[in-house]
Amino acid sequence: MNHEEHDDLWHLLGKAKTPTASPFFARNVLRRLRAEEQERSGVGTWLRQRWQLASIGALAMVLVTVGVARQWQQPADPVALLAYQVSVSPDYQVISDLDELLASEENSVWLEPAVY
Repeated sequence: MNHEEHDDLWHLLGKAKTPTASPFFARNVLRRLRAEEQERSGVGTWLRQRWQLASIGALAMVLVTVGVARQWQQPADPVALLAYQVSVSPDYQVISDLDELLASEENSVWLEPAVY
């Protein structure tokens, strides 16, 4: 009778050969785990690392841009601000006409005193 063919029978009878682990079992398991880990760490890990580097670089560029923009921003000159307000005002045309009127009034013949 071949013991390997009737393994179930021998288990029922309690006379089956007990399985024993190889002395290199732990080493082989760890080798397979490391091999699987290296397979998973191929392209996916490479892309993940590159994506993280790209996002950190983009964040750094945004911070530098904001810093430079704030440094270039100068406080508004009050005279320039007032000149801008006057130039966009609808009364600007009236003011320019008033300047011409005052200039023409200085040259007016009617304002000279009459000589008798």
